[in-house]
Amino acid sequence: MDIIKEIVESPAILKEVYGDLVKPGVQQVGKALSTVVGLGNTVLWPVAMLNEKAKISLEQNLNKYREKLEKVPDEDVCEVSPEVGVPIAEKLSYVTNEELSEMYTELLAKASQASKANTAHPSFVNAINNMSPDEAILLKSIKAMTGIPFIEVRLQKKGKNEWKTLDSMKAGISCLPKLQYPNNIHAYISNLEGLGFFQVRQDIFMVGENIYEPLESHAKASYSQLEQDAQDHEIAFQRGKIEITPFARLFINACFSS
Repeated sequence: MDIIKEIVESPAILKEVYGDLVKPGVQQVGKALSTVVGLGNTVLWPVAMLNEKAKISLEQNLNKYREKLEKVPDEDVCEVSPEVGVPIAEKLSYVTNEELSEMYTELLAKASQASKANTAHPSFVNAINNMSPDEAILLKSIKAMTGIPFIEVRLQKKGKNEWKTLDSMKAGISCLPKLQYPNNIHAYISNLEGLGFFQVRQDIFMVGENIYEPLESHAKASYSQLEQDAQDHEIAFQRGKIEITPFARLFINACFSS
């Protein structure tokens, strides 16, 4: 019962995490999380503080959140909706990946601001929970893109409408070298499509200069030997576009800093 009493009095746990309650941003955190602390698994935060790994994760994530709120005017700080705040707060004691941690704390920070709370949709928490770190990097890399070009690479019989697909989706994204598992790009795009972020269109393509040419040149070079060996076939391409949905735009704005 003492632990329960301690946790529902948010300054107690805040003092344990932050040490100095007058540190910039701590008062904002106390105000924003007043409706969250003590609900769900946050009631176990004092217990988590006894485990070294959980303690480090919780402190790092809450400090990251504090630093974000430090920049917010006091009058704009609001109480976080429990529908958004509780499921995020429950994860702060064990999320260690930098990409996922950044999204959770940024979403929590947006939910803590009266001027931006409308962008923090409750379903975004579940979306992050169903996302890999690589997918977070992918989404971050397309913030300024209007769409993602891709090509289907085919080994096509010359003069015939017959082909074998060599690569169903070679996408034009710049983040591939940064991904831990770049060969999983097809699975990442499929998952993000399932989450409602992407719509893969094979019936339309993007218009403009030098959009598809680099993809096609790279694919041509990659399969040049295959084309030479199959003399009655040639490497051909079908252009397509991955549309970034309005839901994804809202998610990106809510979960990534400007």
